[in-house]
Amino acid sequence: MKKIFQNILSITIVGLLLTSACTDDWEELNTDPNNPTVVPATNLLAQSIRYFGDTYYDAWFNMNNTSTYAGHLGKIQYIDESRYYERESVIDDNWRDLYRVAIDLEMAKKFARSEGNTNLEAAALTFQSFVLQIGTDSWGGMPFTQAISGLTGITSPAYDNQETIYLALMDSLNKANTLFALGELSVLGDGDILYGGDVAKWQKFANSVRLRMANRAAGVSTAAATVRTEILADANTYPIMASNDDNAFLYWPGAAPYKEPWAEDAETRDDHAVGSYLIDYMLSTADPRIAVYAEPAASDGAYRGVVPGIDDESLGSIAQYSRIGSFYRGNAEGHTPFMRYAEVKFIEAEANSDQVAFEAAIVASFEENELDAGDGAAFAAGFSVNSDDLYYQKWVALFKQGHEAWAECRRTDVPVMGVAPGARFPEHNRPPFRFPYPTGETQLNSNNLAPFSSVVVDKFWGEQMWWDTRTGVN
Repeated sequence: MKKIFQNILSITIVGLLLTSACTDDWEELNTDPNNPTVVPATNLLAQSIRYFGDTYYDAWFNMNNTSTYAGHLGKIQYIDESRYYERESVIDDNWRDLYRVAIDLEMAKKFARSEGNTNLEAAALTFQSFVLQIGTDSWGGMPFTQAISGLTGITSPAYDNQETIYLALMDSLNKANTLFALGELSVLGDGDILYGGDVAKWQKFANSVRLRMANRAAGVSTAAATVRTEILADANTYPIMASNDDNAFLYWPGAAPYKEPWAEDAETRDDHAVGSYLIDYMLSTADPRIAVYAEPAASDGAYRGVVPGIDDESLGSIAQYSRIGSFYRGNAEGHTPFMRYAEVKFIEAEANSDQVAFEAAIVASFEENELDAGDGAAFAAGFSVNSDDLYYQKWVALFKQGHEAWAECRRTDVPVMGVAPGARFPEHNRPPFRFPYPTGETQLNSNNLAPFSSVVVDKFWGEQMWWDTRTGVN
């Protein structure tokens, strides 16, 4: 199945380059937004999946930033980002890339409707909602209704708060589920480089992302808590991921320019090691997954992590730190994990205080990492769902999903992590709450940005995410 996806990606992207070009930003659309140039919707879906995987799961955003904030990784060379000395151009690029994908998917939905392809419309809606979930969990309030839904050509779109965005995205995912459930025979085409045309898996992905959002917001929203209960209580109406076969993994062809981003970075860079928070916890629990996540240090063969944002005086020889394991960084044909079945089981375990689901989640993580299920079951039996074990194990399982691991750290405060030792802003007591707003917004959309930027402190802190109920953090 992996090879099928890789071949589809190679063929589809070549076709896409021959037939269409997607916008870099709003100004480069250069078309009437109400009558954009018609491109096959399946091509836009392929480009959106590929581009988001390449830009949001790469070294610049995932490895340098979100995986570092989550304690999974740390930089050992060019440590600026881990210390919160962010490149303004990177922030601008991340913001632009998010909207590029979201707007392309808005066009894909419109074209799919004109083609009478309900399933393709639902797939585009699903992936768009997933993309914007990561966006709002990174920035909080952001342009949403005016920036996405209408394609009206508004150049200074109003901002929506995170609660509004969350509830709207959960409604969109529910709409996608309804469209998939119609059972129409319309095909997704070669542009489905995620599931190879399997509509049932797309429906599970839609409901699983909605479940993720509902679980994250359940502590602050009765509506979200109700959604979580409804999904978990009715698998017929709301099918969710049921095995690792349902994982939303993008497999890369492996040939330039379509290499797995972490592996491509490793060809020329050696800037990252596994984070000390992750290594130390896995050592303390004798977790067999450590041999998959990390390489023994070159200096002495021990597993040793680097403190994210370590100061120069404490860094020492970089040979003493464990690099990322080859399973995750040594395969150009590797995968980008958008969502895992294990995450769904962890959510089920949390919602229902279900020990069986909790242990199944850990076993799923073992199997996904090509470890023995029996070993996973024996390991899982040593943990209790009614403790922080649940949050720790979910955090471990989210490796390479820096955005999600960071969000869970902010929601649960597990593990407790301090600010980077070499921090640009040392007065804080936790890693960043948010990603900085881009300079382009301060220059071109300042009036709409002002109420949201006014609650930001030192670029990365200030007002917490809507669903972040931690106290005593700054």
